[in-house]
Amino acid sequence: MRRVYLSFLGLGRYEETVYELNGQPSKPTRFVQVAEQMLLGWDRFDILYIVATSASKERHFDALCQELGRCRGEIQLIELDEDMSNAGQWQWFEQIFAVVRDGDELCVDLTHGYRSIPVIFSAAINFLQKTKQVRLVHLFYGAFEKDRQLAPLVDMRSFFDINIWADAVTRLTRDADARGLAEAAATTNRHQFVELSDREFTTACTQVTRRIINVDVNNVADDISRLMACIEQLDSTSSPVTSMLLEMVREKFSFLGDMDISNPDRTGYSLKYYEFQLNLAGLLLEHGLLMQAFTVMREWLSSLVMLYFEQQGSMKAKERRKRIRYGATFFNMLQYAENKWNFKGEEEEKHQRVEPFYRELKKDGILEPLVSTNPLLAKELSSYRNGFDHAWLGKAGMKDDLEQKGQYFHKTLREVLQRLERCGRYGHCNSSI
Repeated sequence: MRRVYLSFLGLGRYEETVYELNGQPSKPTRFVQVAEQMLLGWDRFDILYIVATSASKERHFDALCQELGRCRGEIQLIELDEDMSNAGQWQWFEQIFAVVRDGDELCVDLTHGYRSIPVIFSAAINFLQKTKQVRLVHLFYGAFEKDRQLAPLVDMRSFFDINIWADAVTRLTRDADARGLAEAAATTNRHQFVELSDREFTTACTQVTRRIINVDVNNVADDISRLMACIEQLDSTSSPVTSMLLEMVREKFSFLGDMDISNPDRTGYSLKYYEFQLNLAGLLLEHGLLMQAFTVMREWLSSLVMLYFEQQGSMKAKERRKRIRYGATFFNMLQYAENKWNFKGEEEEKHQRVEPFYRELKKDGILEPLVSTNPLLAKELSSYRNGFDHAWLGKAGMKDDLEQKGQYFHKTLREVLQRLERCGRYGHCNSSI
């Protein structure tokens, strides 16, 4: 890792003054670059890049190099032309980008940046951090105009953490991933969005995202409820900009958290639970998490068997976890035409146990959207999900219509849920679908 100093040399008059950083004054000097070496240490940097135009080089570069002679690091000039066209500005960026190496620790001074150079480089910092894993440790501005006798060196590095927050918001809106907010709260300046550093909130953001991405369907509702409670508490004392971020999280997940359900192993499988699962599948489809969405929909069909067992009497969590194993048999009954059923051994016993439920659903017309298609919907859904299971090996490639099929399956399962609700035999979910 190199310690790199990068500064800009302007054309203006350089007047001697004293610069101050964290209460420590420099010796009098004309150059802010020299003051920073005094205050940070003459041996601090491995290399010092000075960015200048031909005119500013001619006027000040030799004098600056003379005063920087005590520095351990080599001084190198980056000479820019004065072309301010779009192409010229891009060339400025490329020249600076080319000298920064992977993993550099970077200290930048923008006090005398040439024309639009500070704007260009400020925008490039995030790019350098992403592409070259550069660590920005200081970004100085010498506020000579504030006090010409003792000019403060203002370190603006922490403000550039806004890029971390911007990335976190992107992850939330694009991927339904709230972990970025937790990571930003842990790594950025404590004055930024201070309320979001609340440990309970950051833990809840991380846990909700882990549950969703890893398709822990029975536990995600409880964690979303905890996250919504955290947001409610924090929002009452938050600044306007923090409230905006909290509202974005609320908008992303609240439709899942408002359903007042918990882990069905404890509270039982209800139609409200099945509505929640379809809402979760919809969120996954919306954000392109297709493998997870197909998994939720496949297991949604399997888990319908629990409605049958819930009718037969109360159960504890351990018993429900045993009964859910009948779901695979029930799914196979939906996957194949009745004249092709061929259950044997233990599977035949399970089949006999749940066939009355299948007959009941079929009689009530609830299975109609599933058994009237060719191929059968469960069969087609299984085929698509198995492609993910096996990384599409043995096939020419992944299916081209994953998104369209995902929406088709989701819409059809919604119709099945509507029929269950209208039937009235299995309780009510107060569904809005």
